[in-house]
Amino acid sequence: MNGIAQEFANYQRQYGGLQDPNDPVIGYGEPVRTITGLRPPGRTSFILEYGEEPDPIYGSDLDFTGFDQEDMALLAVDLMTVGIGDYDSYFDDNDQFRPGALTSGVNSAIDLAEEQAEFGFGTDFLDVLMQNSGRSPEELRALMADKKAEARSGGGRVINYIDPVALMDAAKKSTASVTGRMATPEEQQAFVKMIHGLQASGATGISVGARAEAFAREQAPEEAKAMDYAGAAGVLMQALGIRGR
Repeated sequence: MNGIAQEFANYQRQYGGLQDPNDPVIGYGEPVRTITGLRPPGRTSFILEYGEEPDPIYGSDLDFTGFDQEDMALLAVDLMTVGIGDYDSYFDDNDQFRPGALTSGVNSAIDLAEEQAEFGFGTDFLDVLMQNSGRSPEELRALMADKKAEARSGGGRVINYIDPVALMDAAKKSTASVTGRMATPEEQQAFVKMIHGLQASGATGISVGARAEAFAREQAPEEAKAMDYAGAAGVLMQALGIRGR
């Protein structure tokens, strides 16, 4: 397949309704030259329109071929660091790795990465799946030893992380209420990481609504003050019987 044919095939895959529903978009890479549209000049031909767009990363782009037993075990540890399973999820009572359990962990990471990809985010889940988490094999081996010791001492725990999509929605609503605008994607992502960080540290009874409002005020204090003043002025006008036009 020549270059133009390959580009057109990629365009059809992304925009032509030919994407396999079982092959989700799990994130985006760097902008690349791509076909952004088709303009038919006549009945029997068309012109390709080019531009730059972030390169979609599909589930089928994941490549774990060539992984040996240790590589798979280290991937499992990397999944643990983002809250997907614990030591006992991937290792049996004799500390033997269970490859079948890794499939479930990877599928969970794909689902979470797909959800956040809808908002155009790069995620910790995507980084782990693409083996770009930044944690070296040595660091992962040390983490594995720590998690083994924790599990065998009875101190292991599974963190049920709050749905990141629900957290992003809370951030958007609170920011709109506090500042009069929607939270930016970066603010939403920062809020998710903050809440998940609190959960990882062992915090319980987290009030997402209260945290989201406080976070919005911290991110945009001047906008929040302006919104407070506007609200106070509205209450005063209502009390005085003054109607806005």
